[in-house]
Amino acid sequence: MEDSWFEDESEDDELSDKESSSEIEHDDSGTSEHEDEIDLDDVTSKKGYTQSTFYSSSSGMPWSSISSYSTKTYSTGTATMKAGPTELTQDVISVADAFQCFISDNILQKILIYSNTERTRKNTDDDIDDITMIELKACIGLLLLAGLLGQSKKSIKSLWNRSPLESPIFRAAMSRNRFQQIISCIRFDDKTTREERRKTDKFASLREIWTDFQNNIRTCYAPGSFITIDEQLLGFRGKCPFRQFIPKKPDKYGLKFWLCVDSNSFYVFNAFPYIG
Repeated sequence: MEDSWFEDESEDDELSDKESSSEIEHDDSGTSEHEDEIDLDDVTSKKGYTQSTFYSSSSGMPWSSISSYSTKTYSTGTATMKAGPTELTQDVISVADAFQCFISDNILQKILIYSNTERTRKNTDDDIDDITMIELKACIGLLLLAGLLGQSKKSIKSLWNRSPLESPIFRAAMSRNRFQQIISCIRFDDKTTREERRKTDKFASLREIWTDFQNNIRTCYAPGSFITIDEQLLGFRGKCPFRQFIPKKPDKYGLKFWLCVDSNSFYVFNAFPYIG
């Protein structure tokens, strides 16, 4: 019984060998079993070949002399931008220096020229003196202070009240009448050419000053590698041709801006008003 078992097994092996050899000989590639074999020891011993060389058989199958292993690869960003102040703002040491980086003397000079032009147009009898640069800066400072103290919605008369509960800085900076005169004359463009520019730009009354301001905020700070773009509604209920009404927002009425912001420092380095 044992002999017959070995005899059967040997017969099966002979049959399998014959079948496998017949499959190789009748392969579509027309190659034999020996033609596909490559002696790697012989190939690597030739000049100019290394252990990492790739080979291909006559049937087109690629081979390598070194086994390949699957490994995890981690991709890293190529951005190397470093966020922070630029050379123009790295020496800022006070709030006044920081303010002047954004609202430069060039911007203030334009506002002063346009405001005095409006003063001349409104007061032909020249009963009001020209606005000086010191007065313009003092007026802007008082407006910022009123917002900081939460008094921006109060009447001008109450800010100059002599009550001990009110801040005396408003009365010390300038008189209430002079403040009202400056506020009524402040302009940010040439009003005589505004209507012509409004035909193509609803933001014409502020476009020039806003463009200068945008250039300043971009040159004062270098954003990082991660930024975000989103909209923000700034509350405003005055008269404006592109005022928005968004009921889901806290202010509901206002001016919508598209903002480009650094994700880490929350610095706004670009902003565009939505004008419809």
